[in-house]
Amino acid sequence: MPGLINPIGIGTPPVYPKQATAGMPLDPLVLPGDTNPPLLFEPPPALTAGDLEVWIIATGGAAWGGCQAWTSLDGTTYAYAGTIYRGGRQGVLTAALPSHADPDTSNTLSVDLSQSRGQLLSGTLADADSFVTLCLCDGELLSYQTATLTSAFHYNLTYLRRGIYGTPVAAHAAGAGFARFGPNDPSLFKYVYPASFIGQTIHVKLPAFNIFGQSLQGLASLTPTSYTLTGDGAVQGPAYVSGSWPGSPAASQIVDRYIFATAVTFPAGLAGSYGAAGTAATAATTFTIAKNGAAIGTMQFAAGATAASFTLSSAVTLAPGDVLTIAAPATPDASLANLAWTLAGTV
Repeated sequence: MPGLINPIGIGTPPVYPKQATAGMPLDPLVLPGDTNPPLLFEPPPALTAGDLEVWIIATGGAAWGGCQAWTSLDGTTYAYAGTIYRGGRQGVLTAALPSHADPDTSNTLSVDLSQSRGQLLSGTLADADSFVTLCLCDGELLSYQTATLTSAFHYNLTYLRRGIYGTPVAAHAAGAGFARFGPNDPSLFKYVYPASFIGQTIHVKLPAFNIFGQSLQGLASLTPTSYTLTGDGAVQGPAYVSGSWPGSPAASQIVDRYIFATAVTFPAGLAGSYGAAGTAATAATTFTIAKNGAAIGTMQFAAGATAASFTLSSAVTLAPGDVLTIAAPATPDASLANLAWTLAGTV
């Protein structure tokens, strides 16, 4: 018929073989499992630039994709603080690590990262000495050069730099917490807090979600981790208590009374402190330095001396509201006069 177009042929689409599904089908709602007990610590000022921070290292099992971080001051009302993602390397020591001077070329740090399924890589000697391979071991920061895999998720770490950034070098028992991290590690969570929180206890809950970002746990069923804030990450600055007394003080005269608005720590021996007299004493004269009425140290003028010396058996911290006094002796030297002093501490 005119106008009809006959097909040239009949086409059939090709049939290609497909790959069989391997294993069980993926479940986007798989339960993540609980977050492992986290490691919380306050890094020193060299790592925080003086900010007040708590660093949280949290990990989980094979289906764990990360967790939210919720914090509370009263243990009842929680506020969302942020999210921690999969990738942390957390574990425990499998053998004791003795205390040793830095660098430690004698001991081996043996760790098990099974709980986080973490991996450790070796570095160079320069990496260890530059703290590139930074680790937390039960409160002590250290780094290592060589990581030797001994079995799945088990490592021996050697050439150890100990007590990094002024953290205390100590002996650590088997089972102590361990983590490998870096200051810019995306799996490391940094909680910044105000100075008014120092001394308070925060409670942290870490509801987990799975590797698909689903099946988030509820807060109610989780047990919090508690941590008391110390302010260790703050940069210590100088603090001074200065005073003067014209003429000669009377017997037991309080020549200085100072109430602290912020915490100040005075070092043993009151190092860096100064005292002077316009007129030297004929006989040795000792002034008592007290905290809230209890003697803690002395300011002493030797016979014929115009410069004072100080004693303080150990470092002492005076908290906000504490009162420091300096009192003349019950039988002061009548010649000693026109006094001035500066007690040096840190905040």
